[in-house]
Amino acid sequence: MIQEPEFVSVSDVAMELDSATQEQFVRAAERLGIERLYPEQERAILHSLQGRDALVVLPTGYGKSACYQIPSMIMPKPVVVVSPLLALLEDQTRSLEKRGVPVVRVDGTVRGKARREAMARIAEGGPLLVMTTPETLGGEELRLALMETGISLFAVDEAHCASEWGHDFRPAYLRLHEMIGRYGRPPVLALTATATASVRDDLIRILALEDPLIIAASPHRSNLCFEVIECGSTARLRALTRLILRLRRPGIIYCSTTKEVDAVHGALRAMGIPAHRYHGGMKGSDRKAEQELFMKRGRRLVMVATSAFGLGIDKPDIRYVVHFQTPSSLEQYVQEAGRAGRDGRQSHCILLHHFDDRDIHEFLQSQSRVRPQQLFQLVKALVAYVEEGRFPDVIDLAASAQLAQRVTSAVLAVLESASLVEITTEKYVRPVIPPEELLDRARRLTEQFQRLRKLDTERLDAMEAYASQEVCRAQMLREYFGVGAGSECGACDMCRQAGERPGSFFEPLRKKKARKKAGKKARKKAGKKARAKKGSARGGRRRGARGRGKPAAAGATAKPAAADTTAKPESPTPS
Repeated sequence: MIQEPEFVSVSDVAMELDSATQEQFVRAAERLGIERLYPEQERAILHSLQGRDALVVLPTGYGKSACYQIPSMIMPKPVVVVSPLLALLEDQTRSLEKRGVPVVRVDGTVRGKARREAMARIAEGGPLLVMTTPETLGGEELRLALMETGISLFAVDEAHCASEWGHDFRPAYLRLHEMIGRYGRPPVLALTATATASVRDDLIRILALEDPLIIAASPHRSNLCFEVIECGSTARLRALTRLILRLRRPGIIYCSTTKEVDAVHGALRAMGIPAHRYHGGMKGSDRKAEQELFMKRGRRLVMVATSAFGLGIDKPDIRYVVHFQTPSSLEQYVQEAGRAGRDGRQSHCILLHHFDDRDIHEFLQSQSRVRPQQLFQLVKALVAYVEEGRFPDVIDLAASAQLAQRVTSAVLAVLESASLVEITTEKYVRPVIPPEELLDRARRLTEQFQRLRKLDTERLDAMEAYASQEVCRAQMLREYFGVGAGSECGACDMCRQAGERPGSFFEPLRKKKARKKAGKKARKKAGKKARAKKGSARGGRRRGARGRGKPAAAGATAKPAAADTTAKPESPTPS
C-alpha cells in the first residue's frame, strides 16, 4: 500500500516568519504555483532566510529549486545559484521568466547585448536570482558586479560534483570555497539529489560549511514501485516490448549507448508505439524537437534516451522509467528513476539487468576517465616548456608528452576546468599559476583521479548487489545513502513477492502471434466441419420427412435402390 507523503501548507510555513516577511513568502510561493511544501523544503527555506548554512539532500522530484527560488524573491540582495548544467540553467531561467520571477542567467553562452543587459540588472541589486556556472563565477566581470550589490545567499546546485567521492566529480567545483570567500562569505546552501554519508562529510569540508543544518531525505519516494527483471541480451528487447505494451504512458526508457537507443527506438516504432529518442549523437535541433514533443501536456509518448536526457525535465505525469541496461551507479539510477511519478501517483521504476552490463560501463569509464599518469605526464611536459620561457600549442605539447592529440585535449579540458591552465586566443597553452604550484596541484589531482577509478569499481559492485539481493529495494537504497533502512516499502517486487517472470514473457512476439493465428485457423476449420456435419444431418431429416409424408402416385413405378447411391449429395446450408 502506497503511503501519502506529508505536506505543509504555505500559509502554515509563513506563520513561522515575522509579520513583515509572511506576505512576501506567500506571494513568492503563489508566483511559483506552490501551495504546499515537503517538511524538508520548509526547514531548508526557513534556515536559509535566517542567513545560516545548510546541506540539503532531496530526491529527484522533491523540488530542491524551490529552496532557493522562494528566498530569492524575499531576501534584500541577489541570490546566486551555481550549477554545472547549462541546459538546466537555461530551462529554469526560461520557466521563471514566464512566471515573472526576477532572474538573470550569466554563463559562457550569454554574449553581446544579452550579457550587458544581465550585468546591468545585477548592478541594480535587490531581490534577484543570478544563475551561473563555476567558470563564469570565477571571472572578474561577474565578481565586480556582485561585489557592488552583495549576496544574500550562495546556492550550490549539484553539490556532489565538488566531492571526489561523488559519482560526477568536477574539478571546477574544487574552487568554490575560494570563490565564496572572494564574495565575502555569504550563507551557503548546498543541494543535491544523491549523496552518501561520505559525500556529505566531504561537502561540509570542501565548502567549509559552518555548523550547517543537514537534511537528508530518503532517496525512495513512496509512490515508486521498484522492480528488477533478470534477462540476457537476446531476451531483453522482447521483455521491454511486453512491458511497454502493458504499462501506461508516458514513460522513459534509458539505454547505456546511442546504438542501443537507436535500436530500441526503431523496434518500438515498427510496432506502432509512439516513441521518440534523445542522445548526444543527434543534432541539437533534432534533440530539442524530440524533447518538446515529449513534454507536451496530454501526450502519451515514450522517450528512448541516454542519460543525457532528463536534466531539468519537469514533467509530472511520467508513469514509468525503464532502464534497458543496468546503470553505472545507484546514484545515477535513483536520479533517473526519480523522474517518474512527480505528481504523487503510482509509477514504475523497472531495471532490466544482466551481469554482462558491467562490461559496457567498464569500457565507457576507461574511455571517459582521464588516466592519472597521463595527466601528470602532460603537466611535466608543460612545465618543461615554461622553464624554457616558451608556451606550446596543443600539437607540440602532445608530441612532447608522447600522448595522442585527443588524449591531450581531454586532459587539458580537465586542467582548464580546474583553473590550472588556459588556452590563449593564439591556441597556446599557458599555466595560470607558477610551475612549482602547478606540479603540486597536478599531483593532488592525479591522486583524486586514482581514487575515482577505485570508486567506479565500488559503485558497480553496489549496483550489482542492488539487482541481486532479495530484500526490499527501498530499504537497500536507504542503507546505501546512509539515511537508515526504515520499514519495508510494500510496493517493490521483493515486498510483493512477485517472483520470476514466466518463460513466455521472454519469447519473441511474432511466435506468440503465429500461435494465435494458427489456433484461430484451427478453430475456424473445426467450426466449419461441425456446421457441415450439422447441415448434412438436417438435410437428411428433411428428405426422410418428405418421403414419409407423400405417398407415391397410383401407377408409379418405384425407383431402384441403387439409384440413391449415384445421386449427388446436397451441399450443406451454412448456418
